[in-house]
Amino acid sequence: MALPVPKVALRGGNVFETIVSALVVVVAIGFVIFMMQRTGTGHLGSYPLRIRVGDAGGLTIGSDVRLGGTKVGSITGLSLDQRDYKAVIETKLRDDLALPVDSRAAVASSALGGPYLSITPGHAAKTAPQGGELRGELGGKPAS
Repeated sequence: MALPVPKVALRGGNVFETIVSALVVVVAIGFVIFMMQRTGTGHLGSYPLRIRVGDAGGLTIGSDVRLGGTKVGSITGLSLDQRDYKAVIETKLRDDLALPVDSRAAVASSALGGPYLSITPGHAAKTAPQGGELRGELGGKPAS
């Protein structure tokens, strides 16, 4: 005895469903592109690090933090320490970076872009902890 084989008619796809599906794919691709541009690498993890400098002139919230010319984070806050009148820069850095405690930072600018915070890595074996603090420098002079 043979089993009955149902007759399945393949009907044409619904145009609305096709358009919605294509829109979902476009939005997903757009999100990936946006994420890679905002983070510079597509890397999502980050940790806070505070940096004290003598002059944070031109920096704003959202300015880049660069290491070796490559974006490794962004500035999330700026304030003034009223005890010693140093600028305190709150940053978020990629969590796959471990900066030596003797690293230094300074405000720099590029010809095409605005000012950014440039970090020069130190050589110490000990690394700055997450939520820790680095000293900056201005014109080669450490901002203690």
